[in-house]
Amino acid sequence: MNIHATDTKAVTPGFAPASLSDKAMSYAIDAARSIGRLALRRVKRTADIVDSEYNLTHWQRMLSEKKWTKAANVDEFLIQKNPALGLRKVDNQICRTAADDYYRYRARALADLLARHTGGATEVIELGAGCGINLLSLHLSHPDWRLRGFDIAPNGIAAGREIAAHFGLSDRISLDKIDLTDSNDPNYPAIKDQVVFTYFCIEQIPYDVRKVVDNIIAARPKRVINIEPTTELLNLSSPRDIVSFLYICSVDYQTQLFSTLDDYERQGRLRVLARERMPFAPTIHNDGFLYCWEPT
Repeated sequence: MNIHATDTKAVTPGFAPASLSDKAMSYAIDAARSIGRLALRRVKRTADIVDSEYNLTHWQRMLSEKKWTKAANVDEFLIQKNPALGLRKVDNQICRTAADDYYRYRARALADLLARHTGGATEVIELGAGCGINLLSLHLSHPDWRLRGFDIAPNGIAAGREIAAHFGLSDRISLDKIDLTDSNDPNYPAIKDQVVFTYFCIEQIPYDVRKVVDNIIAARPKRVINIEPTTELLNLSSPRDIVSFLYICSVDYQTQLFSTLDDYERQGRLRVLARERMPFAPTIHNDGFLYCWEPT
């Protein structure tokens, strides 16, 4: 099994690769934090934990603050001014860069990445869309696309609908509820014959990975693009991958999606079209891998 990653010689202009000492210090601090979490408070990523971390905290706060009402346009809302420096992955290199600069780059990079794998589709569905940040990023680069998002968090869906309405995009971007672990969810039929993607969504349901893959296959989408973190594909001779391994274990993210997809390919249930390591990430400890596949 080959995981493709482009060896970029020159990073995107405006981003400078971090020094070896900067990376070493950051890796050591990050690893120590993960070890502390493992030692002091083992997280078990249950549905209640996920709901409390996202629906009842992050999305509820976003819905109450309504920051989109203070933005002149989608671009300004997505790329809010944030000069906080941190180590981030840009074009496969670790750089120390401001958060807003990274997220401006990331919006373009994600849109380009997905466009490469959608097979020319102009209607795309995100599973685990939250409030639709990824869909808004796609709209900036592909305003002609019709975009649908599904999530389990009511506050995220409510925020996403308000955001789309505020920017006059309700005819291009829509959000609705889905429980990916429930094979009888009434919105599963919406993905039939569609191109769907997940972005750091299945990481949140580590104990239901195989069930979710089975449910998605049964719904018969045209193509699936999973972009998720994992321990399965890390190279533990790499210091940064050791940091990622410790982090993923400390927060109890999924560790079996890609081995499940490989297993199902061997069984003839699906065909994997692409395997890649993501060239960008907002932190040093949790970049993702991409599998693009189709049910057979």
